[in-house]
Amino acid sequence: MISFPSFLKGGTALATVLFATSALAATEPAPAPADNPADPQSTSANQAGQANDKQALTSSDIIVLGSGTAQAAPLSASLTTTQPQSAVSRDFIDNANAASDFNELIALTPSVSITGTGNGLGFGETKAVIRGFQDGEYNVTYDSIPFADTNNPTHHSTAFFPSDTIETIVVDRGPGNASQLGQATYGGNLNMYSRNVSDKRGVQAEGLLGNWNSAIGRFEIQSGKIDSLNGAKFVLAGQYLRSDGALTNSPVNSKNLFFKGVVPIGEHNTLTILSTYNRNFYYQSDVLKGATCGVQVSGAATLKATNCAASSNIGQYGLNYGMGSDPTKQDYWKYNRTDKTTDFSYLRLQSELGSGFSMDNRAYMYGYTNNTLSGNTTTVVSGFTGAGTAASPYKAVTAPNDVPGYNKLNKYRVLGYIGQVDYTFQYGKVKVGGWYEHANSWRHTWDFDWTTGQPSYDQKANLGTAATSQYPSISMANLKYEQNSSWDQFQLFGEFEIRPTDTLSVTPGVKYVNFNRGVNALVNADANRSPSNNSHTWTKTLPFATINWQPVQNLSVYGQYAQGMYVPDLSSFYTPTTGTGSSVQQSTALASVKPQTSTNYQLGSVWHGKKVSVDVDVYKIDVNNKIATDTSANAISGALVNIGSVHYKGVEGQLAYMPIAGLTLFGNGSYNYAHSGTTGAQIAKAPFSTAAAGLIYRHHGTRVSFSQKFTGPQYATELSSSVVTTTGIRMYRLSPYSTGEFAVSQEIGQHFRIGATVSNVFNSRAITAISNGGTVVTNGQTYYAGADQFNFLPPRSFLMDVRVKY
Repeated sequence: MISFPSFLKGGTALATVLFATSALAATEPAPAPADNPADPQSTSANQAGQANDKQALTSSDIIVLGSGTAQAAPLSASLTTTQPQSAVSRDFIDNANAASDFNELIALTPSVSITGTGNGLGFGETKAVIRGFQDGEYNVTYDSIPFADTNNPTHHSTAFFPSDTIETIVVDRGPGNASQLGQATYGGNLNMYSRNVSDKRGVQAEGLLGNWNSAIGRFEIQSGKIDSLNGAKFVLAGQYLRSDGALTNSPVNSKNLFFKGVVPIGEHNTLTILSTYNRNFYYQSDVLKGATCGVQVSGAATLKATNCAASSNIGQYGLNYGMGSDPTKQDYWKYNRTDKTTDFSYLRLQSELGSGFSMDNRAYMYGYTNNTLSGNTTTVVSGFTGAGTAASPYKAVTAPNDVPGYNKLNKYRVLGYIGQVDYTFQYGKVKVGGWYEHANSWRHTWDFDWTTGQPSYDQKANLGTAATSQYPSISMANLKYEQNSSWDQFQLFGEFEIRPTDTLSVTPGVKYVNFNRGVNALVNADANRSPSNNSHTWTKTLPFATINWQPVQNLSVYGQYAQGMYVPDLSSFYTPTTGTGSSVQQSTALASVKPQTSTNYQLGSVWHGKKVSVDVDVYKIDVNNKIATDTSANAISGALVNIGSVHYKGVEGQLAYMPIAGLTLFGNGSYNYAHSGTTGAQIAKAPFSTAAAGLIYRHHGTRVSFSQKFTGPQYATELSSSVVTTTGIRMYRLSPYSTGEFAVSQEIGQHFRIGATVSNVFNSRAITAISNGGTVVTNGQTYYAGADQFNFLPPRSFLMDVRVKY
């Protein structure tokens, strides 16, 4: 009998759904492979060197589908999964908005919400929230290799992998098993897999045009199997993108090259070589995170951008305000440019050793350079005088009309190695391995004057008084921070998959994490801008246990217990220090900060019938040691401490139905509870619910699809006295909203395809995020202070495309 956790109301109803699907599966056999309408190579399971192959580190990502309905659906879960999962199909990726980044490609999956789309899909960096876990609280991997920023494990969605470099994406809503690697094996995993290399030779070119002067060009060259090289095969692809963007004065431009080769070496070894390079720039304020609306009376908890003040951004320029055109102001678009260059490469050797043994070795590196020029919102520090001469190198108080700005650099290089050995025998599999990674980073922010082009000495400095003695000298008052940092981390894992019967697998596992981070800063990024030369090591042993039971061929029931860990960010080194004992002060502060941990309990079922595919799950996740700024009495300003817990629980499901051949209907939904253990309230940026629905129709080269994503109500800010009115109403509540996408294409003969994509079909301009500008109380009435910055869904957009292939 299936037992459901008591923490969810409605568990009986959910159990009924599972028992019903079990009864149906017992009477309905799995369809034959002929029911699968897609390219059989698109799954690539068990193909060495390809996406989610049999030596995938994350075994649940080997997608096993039991029906043509599941294969035709844009989202599905594997029959062998051990945690809630949504696999995004290559067919969906290939026909989505071509500019979409990897976050936008997973937007339809349950419990996922997306922000940052205001400049148009793919024309600005986005953030994804999974079950309330923010970017940085879950792993993102590419071919099972984790990648993230080196200050904290967050991600830049347009910086590395455009959609034409992605074959499939698997969203694992959970920390995975012991072999799931990453710095934030905590709230979930977004696992991308690189484009397949085809057995067949071919060339493809594609051109796309859309509104806002948008243009995308792509090419792909497949070598096919080369007999003279023992069946080696290669692919070379590239993309060029440009657009003026949906927002004013916010153009973007990007270029990408992608290469992958799969080279058999003898009969038992496969070498995979992959390298991708990306260069892009865009114009966007690094300070202003949206458009202001002005002071508004709070009539209710929900904030709406209506009746905006005439002097606000929205009042002057409307919802599409991005950057300005006045060179005397800080928001002048030419003062706000970001240039990014990234690369990602690996060598992978897979070896079949015989007698059940196999080995997988991966050596990789990736790099990121972000060079940002920005207008600033700084003011001159009291005590500075002079005219910026060599003898008096500080910004003059008498230059109020100058435009302040800064140059920000974030540059890092990461090198790593992942190795594993598998042993397969009659009753299961043993998997052991490890991961080592080294990272070096250089970060700085230098103030300068846009009007004169000279350094702007705007930071607090030692002016020879007791009150300023903790700050650096005047000569460094143009440095907000100048910092080098590094990490050396390793993880060791072991899993033992036990298969007492052909239909049951039980997999206990354990992972050991050792993470050392160090900082060597001339000027650190803390409140006092003090120097720092320190390091600290965090360790943790994490147990895992999963089960997957298939009572019949096309039905599985799974469960998971897992512990996760989030390593403290670089900001844990930002405790302000003073005097000769500064290193000791910082070491003491670092030792007191423990990694955030999660304990996960999940239960679900997957069923793939002849016409219906369905999966449902329930989950409960407790997060402890939540890291936040210390607000206790006598605390050091800016010090980080562990403050409490967050509790997550919910129910999720997805469904696909094929009423007639060629037509697939799909839908999914979730209820997501994410409450702070301190306040008892839903945390910020965590929707209470999500849902999606749509259809795909394919017939004789015609493909038509439509999807609509619903994001439930959420709060833009955490519950605190600053966002609660005098009557106790929690403010900054965002209304539910939805957005849709329509795509149509037609194959013309064997070599041509034409198509079109329409995004935000119903032209919703809903608010998706708000940056808090504060509140004021006048005569007992609460007002929004007027500095709030709003982000909206972009206007309706379209792309027309022509594809030629041989």
